[in-house]
Amino acid sequence: MDLPRLQRRDARWERAIDALDPIAGAHTIFGILFDRVFPLDLLLAAELGQLRTFAVPTISRLLHATRQYEDDGQRRVDDTRAILSEIIVPGPQSAAGRAMITHLGRIHGHYRIRNDDYLVTLAALAISPVEHVARFGHRPMRLAERTAWYEVWRQVGVGMGIEGVPDTFEGLRAFRDAYEARVVAADLANATVAQALLAVLGANLPKPLQGLVEPSVWVLLDAPHIATALGLRPPTPRQSALIEATLGARRIVEGRYTAFHSVRFSQTRLFRELPSYPQGYERHMLGPRKLIAKMLAERERIE
Repeated sequence: MDLPRLQRRDARWERAIDALDPIAGAHTIFGILFDRVFPLDLLLAAELGQLRTFAVPTISRLLHATRQYEDDGQRRVDDTRAILSEIIVPGPQSAAGRAMITHLGRIHGHYRIRNDDYLVTLAALAISPVEHVARFGHRPMRLAERTAWYEVWRQVGVGMGIEGVPDTFEGLRAFRDAYEARVVAADLANATVAQALLAVLGANLPKPLQGLVEPSVWVLLDAPHIATALGLRPPTPRQSALIEATLGARRIVEGRYTAFHSVRFSQTRLFRELPSYPQGYERHMLGPRKLIAKMLAERERIE
């Protein structure tokens, strides 16, 4: 489904959210935020949050060792989006969501990953998008929206067996900030994996815009210490002014118009079409090729 025409933005979805309890109705509110209110911001913020984790050397070194981004970056990006969609769209407490959480846990179980690295990765999905929307969206998330958004990601973290998932948004943000202050540092693996991801993002843009990917990411991360640890080059004053002006103009337009009053973002081609899977995908085949093959062989031996 192609994107529909722009419509004047009104408060219909805010009213729908206000009628729901932020905990009991968390999944419904989450869907409204992602599908109707902040779709493009939240999709971009998820990619940026993923990039932010690469500033943690224990994470980037593991990713570099697997060479998933360097050798098969588009599939790695597409797998991440597809797996998270298969959890979030039906809900992490649904049968389908729980099955995909189990699948994701089996993938991660083949690697030695620190619990704190799981937590900081969860923060990239639960905290970074809220902060991104506050700066670059047409408005910040309201308290009830932020509470519901976090509740869904908290359920994902608990479902994955991550230890010590905070009960609140503020708790996880405090953990992230303290952990990053301790461990974020420049590392060759950081820069290698980050450049591989930026190459994937740039490849999906028109050529005239590809040179603005790195300076745009610097601005959008809004965290010079993270960008520096990733080995990114800061934008020139001219680039920075251009990017800031573009983001400011977009914020104004987004505040007045939307393409998603009548159509859910998750049903558009922009979201659903993944370059690695032009014919669609099988849920149990999502993940690193060699690892999925190994998991299937192990399952066949058991059966």
